[in-house]
Amino acid sequence: MSGRKSLSPGEDVSETDTRIAEVDDFYKKSQMWAVSDDSYMPCAKTEKKLPPGQYIINYTEQRGIFFVKKEINLDKLMVLPDSKSEKVLASIDHFWSCEPKFREHGFLWKRGIMLWGPPGSGKTVCVQQLSKQIVDKGGLSVYLTDPAFTAEGLRVLRLIEPKRPIVVMIEDIDSIVERKGESAMLALLDGELQIDNVVFVATTNYPERLDKRLVNRPSRFDEIIKIGMPSTAARAMYISAKVPRLQGNPELDAWVEGSKDLSIAHIREIIISVECLGNPLDTTLLRIKKMNNIRVSSEQGEKKGTGFGFGSESDEDEE
Repeated sequence: MSGRKSLSPGEDVSETDTRIAEVDDFYKKSQMWAVSDDSYMPCAKTEKKLPPGQYIINYTEQRGIFFVKKEINLDKLMVLPDSKSEKVLASIDHFWSCEPKFREHGFLWKRGIMLWGPPGSGKTVCVQQLSKQIVDKGGLSVYLTDPAFTAEGLRVLRLIEPKRPIVVMIEDIDSIVERKGESAMLALLDGELQIDNVVFVATTNYPERLDKRLVNRPSRFDEIIKIGMPSTAARAMYISAKVPRLQGNPELDAWVEGSKDLSIAHIREIIISVECLGNPLDTTLLRIKKMNNIRVSSEQGEKKGTGFGFGSESDEDEE
């Protein structure tokens, strides 16, 4: 880049210098030319398609829409037995084999799943497992930070790779809607773009905060699934995997029974407290359960009077 651009009205000199430095840095790293019609743009290298992986879609004035690959280790994720997460994973795995039926009936080949439940119940782990599932199949996992950027990025992606399977992960959708607006989210889910060969999976601790246009509209979210606390079998598997000395040890029963109604996050803290910090199991369980009671009381107060019905415990007991 030669010379300095003139300042726009009200633009700060330091902001302009920073922006120019960022563009200069991009050009220094460029080693090839990307070709579009009769235009040639500097780039580090070219790819015919995005490598399988997890991405964030972003935008800048200098670069337009671009995909940033997230380096994340998904290999150590556990699929806990006897859990809703296990059923969600099986359901989405089946979905990828159903394209002919969707085409036969003239439907878009897409799915929307909303996972809700208390903090620490395993929603994020389930989303990451879905991410690993699609990446292992050679597809793409997109972590949503901005609905508008994601919508435009998916549109561009479909122009280049029309048949690539995609999972779009929308964690804490209530917070994103609050920050970015409901219209942007609705435009992504079922606006004019109508992206095909895709699964949208959202999570929320507070579905009662969402408008009914999001939680009660198939084609946006076709299934709304409660992810509850881990079952007895799930807790036993998780604890014995993290604390191998408990495998086949009668002491495991005390850990499993003591962690009833607790989240994986709470169980992780029990393991850290006992195995890493050397605290007794009984005093640790007492402390964790006091913490959990405070959380439950707070959540019940927030849910009171919402009228959405998500606070009921009508789902079957997973124990």
